[in-house]
Amino acid sequence: MGTASSKKHTKDLSRRNFLKGAAATAAGIASVGLIGCNSAKPQSSKQEAWDTEAEIVIIGLGAAGLAAAIAAKKEGAQSVLCLEVAPEEFAGGNTRVSGDMLMIPDDVSSGVTYQTTLNDSYEVPSEYMQAWAEGVCGNMAWLTEELGYDLQPGTAAAPEFPGLPGSDKIKTYYVDGICGFSSLWLPFMDTAAELGVEIMYETRATELIFDTTTKEVFGVLAGDKRIKASKGVIMACGGFENDPDLLQNYFPGIGCPNPFYNGSPYNVGDGIRMAQKIGADLWHMNSIAASAICGRTLSPDSRSAGFLNLSSKDYIYINNEGERFMCEETKSLARHGKLKDKGIWPLLTVPTPSHVIFGSAAFNEKFLFGSIDYMGWSIIAEPGPATNQALVDAGVLVKADTLAELARKIGHNADAITATVDRYNSMVAQGKDEDFGRGESVYDNYFFSAEKASGTSDVTTYSNTKTEVLKAFPLVPIEGPFYAMEVALGLLNTQGGAKRNGESQVLDTDGSVIPRLYSAGEFGSIYAYMYNGGGNISEAVSTGRIAGIGCAKLDPWDA
Repeated sequence: MGTASSKKHTKDLSRRNFLKGAAATAAGIASVGLIGCNSAKPQSSKQEAWDTEAEIVIIGLGAAGLAAAIAAKKEGAQSVLCLEVAPEEFAGGNTRVSGDMLMIPDDVSSGVTYQTTLNDSYEVPSEYMQAWAEGVCGNMAWLTEELGYDLQPGTAAAPEFPGLPGSDKIKTYYVDGICGFSSLWLPFMDTAAELGVEIMYETRATELIFDTTTKEVFGVLAGDKRIKASKGVIMACGGFENDPDLLQNYFPGIGCPNPFYNGSPYNVGDGIRMAQKIGADLWHMNSIAASAICGRTLSPDSRSAGFLNLSSKDYIYINNEGERFMCEETKSLARHGKLKDKGIWPLLTVPTPSHVIFGSAAFNEKFLFGSIDYMGWSIIAEPGPATNQALVDAGVLVKADTLAELARKIGHNADAITATVDRYNSMVAQGKDEDFGRGESVYDNYFFSAEKASGTSDVTTYSNTKTEVLKAFPLVPIEGPFYAMEVALGLLNTQGGAKRNGESQVLDTDGSVIPRLYSAGEFGSIYAYMYNGGGNISEAVSTGRIAGIGCAKLDPWDA
């Protein structure tokens, strides 16, 4: 059986060398540069010529895709091929730039109880929830006993929602005790390379090749190349957080039609379109995990976002009308971008466009970004302007001597912004924020400081009842020169995609299994409403593992 051509890599991708500071690059076969115009159409005939082939073709190279590849190989698959849309140096999807944290409940029953509560009224069939809980609980033995990884307990999101039924059994873990820095993805890549998993980089899958009557999947179309999958295809292709059209279609209610992204820019909804063309059902398309309020990191028109680090407190957020719209510390209380309000958990409201306005004290801190250096796209991509002055030089940060000039530069009404800042400064002088209570003690039962996370020493506060999580502090006036930057909700990932059953098989709109088609990870996640931190990575591992094993057991359609 033919496979994609391969060559020896010259760069070592072991996690140990990576963590020592060595250059990281993916192990596998060389890129064949297949991105281009889709000049060929998928054919239902399996007798057509194939450009390359494998028993199992996996779309995506994040935790879901790699877990599927590893599991399939260990189950006996002779040839497994992963298609990765990104160049080799940027491969890995959101897993590569996440905290690499795994949420693993102590037992299946508690996992079902807890996640069912988090889903609230957005119910998932009980057999699927049971399979999800069995899968994520099974990650511990698979990762430690079968793959030999060292999972050490974390403190972040363990649990993220204390006090809920089952929450006392929710735990989180890091590989080697390391938060972020691709600490799971890198050993996955090592294992995949050892098992002989093949990888084609810069290869965008655009169509599934299938029988138009039975929907049985034969392979994948990538550019103009037909790639045969004699046993099946596993879609581990991530979400659509970097596709503005899909975001506007599925998230009109968040009030932020142009959010920024914290993860991979290559997640543009390819899987959604492929699934729709074969008649797959979609679910959880309006479920999303977010970070908080973020700013642009690269250029004035880039959606790549960074976490703001403004410890000086001489700043405010203003909306599209030039008015403050929240207590600026509220963002610290959000749980994956959601904040409880009137009994429900909506995403943080960040109107478009919104801006952060701050004064000379914050600017003189030198670094607006950089407080979180273990996750986010900047850890593998060009980080962009580093200092505040570099941000000004790049046009990302706007500087002005007066508020009127600042308003003009960012396209706001000068009178509105001047009135907002003047009112805020007058309240600072009086020592009380009458509008939003900023500076006062804040009480909650959970607080996690991602800015101070480091391995298992994440700064996290838990309580089954409300306690003081943010201490009172003196307000600081905003004094010139003045600075402004556009801010938006930062997206970590979307959860929607092809609906799958407990065996990770993709279902059509009639609820029937589509033969030889599987999905894994955030592309069709179980999470319909709320979820616990580390849940996406853990689900990616479990559903990938289940899909890989199931697909490997199939008889080839060309036998």
